[in-house]
Amino acid sequence: MKKLLFILFAAFVFVSASGQTTLDTAINFSVKDVAGNTIELFDILDEGKIVVIDFFSAA
Repeated sequence: MKKLLFILFAAFVFVSASGQTTLDTAINFSVKDVAGNTIELFDILDEGKIVVIDFFSAA
């Protein structure tokens, strides 16, 4: 039974890991901040700044 569970777990991990795709280049996009200014990703990256995108929000 332990071998069966191990094989199922290993298969699940392998299938999950192979389903991931790598993205080498970011896609340029623009957003508006709370002040109404338009911000583009590549403009910030061209300035040599680091960009952290946080998708979590509590409303």
